[in-house]
Amino acid sequence: MNFADYLMIATIIISVALVAVVLIQGQTGSGLGSVFGGSDIYRTRRGIEKTLFNITFMLAGLFFLLALLTVALE
Repeated sequence: MNFADYLMIATIIISVALVAVVLIQGQTGSGLGSVFGGSDIYRTRRGIEKTLFNITFMLAGLFFLLALLTVALE
């Protein structure tokens, strides 16, 4: 196995983690108010929601960098 193979495996692991965090974030942030047209755009994130939000951005950035690096090495 060469370095590109390890990058592909890391990209797959990061993508699965990103999907899991996004799905968890969707479950914790959904409220009944959004069903009836309420907006949660200007709501302040606290606690676990803020942590999940930050992890989402971190994983998305890491996924982007790994994808670029994988393409550059191929």
